[in-house]
Amino acid sequence: MAFAKSSTDRVRYLVLEASQNPPVVRSLYEQTDNPTWVYLFAETDWQHYLTESPIVLVASQKSVEYQWALKGLKEGQLTGVILESSEGLEPVTKWLRARLKVQFDGHRQGLLRFYDPRIWHGLAPVTQKEADVIERVIYWYGGSGEACWQISERPSPFTMFPVPTLSDAQWQALNTVAV
Repeated sequence: MAFAKSSTDRVRYLVLEASQNPPVVRSLYEQTDNPTWVYLFAETDWQHYLTESPIVLVASQKSVEYQWALKGLKEGQLTGVILESSEGLEPVTKWLRARLKVQFDGHRQGLLRFYDPRIWHGLAPVTQKEADVIERVIYWYGGSGEACWQISERPSPFTMFPVPTLSDAQWQALNTVAV
């Protein structure tokens, strides 16, 4: 399935979990010889865990790797989200990395796997007036037989200032998410 291309020529970025079997990077190279991607955990507090890091993949809608990822997401063989942005890979990756570490439960901090559709959905992102790098998040979500593509426009998944923080309602909602 391909989504309608918007009037602005937005690039699609896929954030895909690395913990698939077979590993997502190996599967990606089985699809194409020269994909453009980076490890999300590189240059973060979690850079020592690159083998467990999600990847951020740049792909055009008609590319083989994009079609492979759409099919994998829809069939549950891959876990991740699709991002649209008018920006390049570096600003998109910076946006993602700035949201990896969040404060919750008043004072604790931790890694937030917001790129997992179940987590993203539980965050119930609000729509901002204007896009902050990410213009749209697309993800496959729902129960067996009821799953469909969901879209978050100009998303703000949680409060960013003074530090990325989950609200009490978000923290409670995420405690009910089965991952």
